[in-house]
Amino acid sequence: MKALIVDDESRVRKAVRLLVHWEEHGITDIREAANGMEAIELIRQDPPHLVLMDMLMPLKNGLDLMQWIHDHHPGIKFIVISGHDDFEFVRNTIWYSGTDYILKPIDEAVINQAVGKAAAAWQAEERERAASRQQHVQVNEYRPVYSQKLLTSLIDDPGARSQAARRLRDERIVPEQTGEIRLAVLQIDPADSGLHERFGHHLDLLMFALLNICNEFLQRDRCGVAFRYFGALHKIVILVWQQPDKLPVRLQEINGGIHQTLGRYMHFGISRAGRYPADMPELFAQSVACLRTRDLTVLNHFIHDGEAGRSESGGVQFNQYEDKWKLAILSGQPNLIAEAVGEWVAAIRQSGAVTPELLDRWDRDIERCFILIIHEAAHPSPEALLKAHKAGSAAIQRPSPDKYMFSYAEWQQYWEASARRLADALQSLKQTGQDLIHDITVYIEQNYQNELTLYDIANRFHISREYISRKFKQRHQTNIPEYINRIRISRAKILLQNPGLKMAAVAEMVGFKNEKYFSLVFKKLEGISPKEFRKLHGKEG
Repeated sequence: MKALIVDDESRVRKAVRLLVHWEEHGITDIREAANGMEAIELIRQDPPHLVLMDMLMPLKNGLDLMQWIHDHHPGIKFIVISGHDDFEFVRNTIWYSGTDYILKPIDEAVINQAVGKAAAAWQAEERERAASRQQHVQVNEYRPVYSQKLLTSLIDDPGARSQAARRLRDERIVPEQTGEIRLAVLQIDPADSGLHERFGHHLDLLMFALLNICNEFLQRDRCGVAFRYFGALHKIVILVWQQPDKLPVRLQEINGGIHQTLGRYMHFGISRAGRYPADMPELFAQSVACLRTRDLTVLNHFIHDGEAGRSESGGVQFNQYEDKWKLAILSGQPNLIAEAVGEWVAAIRQSGAVTPELLDRWDRDIERCFILIIHEAAHPSPEALLKAHKAGSAAIQRPSPDKYMFSYAEWQQYWEASARRLADALQSLKQTGQDLIHDITVYIEQNYQNELTLYDIANRFHISREYISRKFKQRHQTNIPEYINRIRISRAKILLQNPGLKMAAVAEMVGFKNEKYFSLVFKKLEGISPKEFRKLHGKEG
């Protein structure tokens, strides 16, 4: 539940916040307003379920606010918290259906009792409203569903088209002389959590509300009908048979009604004109295609006829960036993955339009790239890794390409998360499928005399430096630079036994470019200098 505290004194608002045990009453969202005018604006934006208000306030006082709530949002419960024991105030509170009148200073037990009573009353009424809505839906459900299934069959079932058209004519749903028609498809945003939450995430109730709004406008002139398309979850089809050329204007009117009722504008794809009922499948496909090719980066444009999609260049090609993605994923380094994905998203930004169709195509190209990487990395038995990749991909929530508000950042985060998950799976494969640190150790022992860095090793084995460093130290109890120096010094001790080799030559042969540095490392590890070691060895010999 949501609550709104209205008082011109901030200390009183703070006291109410502290004294009420909100969570015990099921209230999790608490907002504040300093006067009645500010409260009305907040209620218009997002109506609360409970209002706790003062009586004497600037701009609009408690009486004004009570009357406004009673007229515009009668379902809101309100409690008056006043410093005045005034009969007229109490009488008005009762008249406008207030649940309580509390005097200041506020008593903790009294205010919690009042809030509990108001919350319980709202919840009881909400249960009744929900039951009433459900009953209303059930009573009116059969006939509309029957007609909507018939209309859907005109699109999906060519074999039943004649029979369905006859039944629709007999039921007086579509006029007998219907000839030229035009279709539009309304696409509901599946990611609009606010809208779905408003209907308790009950898609049937949301569809029912939208169909009522659409048909209210269409039935004024008996120019068409809106129906739920049962071939997809979130689509409503609008069929018009009277003045089909005016369909865009009618859709603007319908969208205005939807916005007035639900606070949302919807997107419509519209077809060209065609014959009823023969062209219904083709016209439906055209309408859907217009939605699929709408430019997601263009705001405040809701009626789509496909012109933008037809002039579209085709978008940036992922294959131009595939190699960089592959190297970044194989490296396992998050910074390289972020860089590769960031470069790709930057190219999308510069390419122009972004459409649902392009997003789906890019996602298929990226998935194809991932599958190729898996087959190469896990050859000749990629099955286990493919299965793990499929399960991991399902755990990452993909942004909806049909979402009304497009976000580059959201898609970038999704692609980065997918690439990182694959990189982690490859790292795990290398760790469990082969002794990676053993291979790195052998490589170091074979190449110790060359200039060898952690960066070089990481690039060679396509593993992050952090991962190699951690695992190597776990195995050898020392880091890689120290391990290399120990190998070099051990080889130098053998070479120093040959008196014909100069000190600088020995240093270079084991990988030290500087004789002085060689001497420092030798003395650190052996406790004596190379010269002292050579003299000592000579005496022992």
